[in-house]
Amino acid sequence: MLPETTDFCRLLLLRNPELEPRFSSIAVGGGEATLGRRGQAQVHGWLNLLGPVPVAAVHCPDQPQCEAPARALGVAKQLDVVVDPRLRDQNMGSWQGRNWDEVVQQEGASVHEFFANFGEVPAPGGESLGQAVERVLSWWQDIAPQGLGKSIAVISSGALLSGFAAAMLGLRLSRSVSLGLPYGGLGVLDCFGNGVRIACWNPTALSELA
Repeated sequence: MLPETTDFCRLLLLRNPELEPRFSSIAVGGGEATLGRRGQAQVHGWLNLLGPVPVAAVHCPDQPQCEAPARALGVAKQLDVVVDPRLRDQNMGSWQGRNWDEVVQQEGASVHEFFANFGEVPAPGGESLGQAVERVLSWWQDIAPQGLGKSIAVISSGALLSGFAAAMLGLRLSRSVSLGLPYGGLGVLDCFGNGVRIACWNPTALSELA
């Protein structure tokens, strides 16, 4: 029988569950939001899906849309949640908290540049996605040595998790859109000393095909 592999860390990347409908047209970014009824149901889906999965730690940013579901998972796994502001979503500067239609109407050229050079251009007074991903890579560098042989759950925003996954896989940040997770989605990365592989990506999509 082969010995158990302990030279890698498994990252369970969980996108924050769906928000209340009033936030659908808002540039939330690094701001605060609350989960909608569908999002609350997605948290219960996590608990069922991850019930038999061993989890050694739960990490999240200090945003309620991430911290609340993280604490629910922490209770289920009998773990204290580690809150780290480096896991916050991208700071959207003067756009944060505003309606996207209003932003586009008033600052259309800046919005076009922001999306045309995805990940590289910051929102006015904010940060680029690349800068936000650098924060998460700093977090990973700090916790990686403690994660060997363990599975760690990370709850954060979709853009940040996709950007982080792309960086870990050695992809250009612009390719992170191909790793997009839906609200409440799950991606699994196995992180070895000499590389990273995708173990699983958005398994709940199968239920949508039924």
